[in-house]
Amino acid sequence: MGESVSNPPTRASLSLDLIVDTALKLISEHGADRLSMRHLSAALGVSLGATYRHVASKDELLVLCGRRLYERSYTKRAADEDPLHWVRDQVMHLYDLLVAHPGMARRVVFAGNVDPELAEDIRQALLQTGHSEDSVDTIGLVLTLYTAGALMASAQAEVHRESGSSTRTLIIAGLDFILHSYLDDNRAGRAPSVS
Repeated sequence: MGESVSNPPTRASLSLDLIVDTALKLISEHGADRLSMRHLSAALGVSLGATYRHVASKDELLVLCGRRLYERSYTKRAADEDPLHWVRDQVMHLYDLLVAHPGMARRVVFAGNVDPELAEDIRQALLQTGHSEDSVDTIGLVLTLYTAGALMASAQAEVHRESGSSTRTLIIAGLDFILHSYLDDNRAGRAPSVS
């Protein structure tokens, strides 16, 4: 982790964006738990103090990294795109980024870092497909919990390899089940079940 970038930034060119992008590169290589401000500064080729002038602590840095991962995972929905497939794809984009950045899941999924535009677009996509106002928040919670569980399962992917199914395939099937079963319950006039 003591590597430095090929062209160290000058004091004037060091930016929050460069710090966050470099931190995410280090996290993808070594995990969030092994990231330190000292290692980050070394990778940037700047003094520890220069890094701290932009980011007050590792915790603050990890919050910023979580927000950046949400930004990277978000894609606008095309007008002709199926809303439920788009929601599923958004969840999978985030899942893929979190798998690629070990240790960031707990800092993203439950940290309240969700991009407000992404949250509203998902809400609108669910409403557009016939989900009720009352079920949208429940679906959001279930998707969050499901994604957290899927991330834990991906850490034990060898179990799924033995069954012949990839973790990613199982997660997509589960997301489709969640998105469509709540919709089917709403259309039938039943309260969604979580069993």
